[in-house]
Amino acid sequence: MGDHNRAVRIPVTTPTRYVSYLAALNLRLSGEDTGDWHDDVPFITAADNPRTLTLAGPGGWSDTTPSLGSKGVRDMTHLLEGEYIPDGCGPVWVANHYRAIADYVLVDTQGCWCARYPRHVPVLNINQWLNTAEQIAHLVDEYLKPLRNQLSPEEKALHEAWLPTVVFD
Repeated sequence: MGDHNRAVRIPVTTPTRYVSYLAALNLRLSGEDTGDWHDDVPFITAADNPRTLTLAGPGGWSDTTPSLGSKGVRDMTHLLEGEYIPDGCGPVWVANHYRAIADYVLVDTQGCWCARYPRHVPVLNINQWLNTAEQIAHLVDEYLKPLRNQLSPEEKALHEAWLPTVVFD
């Protein structure tokens, strides 16, 4: 990593408090073809100003566990050991790409943030992270529709109006 960079700090994770957002979108298991490939960018920080990854889940930036439980969260220690965490420090629970997108969508929707400001995850980005109409349909049916269960009426109305725009383009 050089003299000026180091690995970000990764807090202790569980299946319900896990790495998500951009960091999760940059990790994939063999055979996965979704995500945002910037290799180590989310896992490197300046040595003189280190940062810690923000987790999703209770107390995190967003918490989709009321509607999704631990769906799509998996132990990815084997991809991080050696370079980003010392051997034996796992497990490191990480959202799959669908769950990371759902976590971003909840950030946008809660408090009606998306009604006032541009989304963190516009459909354009989703189409860069997912590559087929089937992947988009899986995201919508399995991850985004269940989010309705934890939204206020106003948030739910915004979410329902937005969902039909999430299509493969």
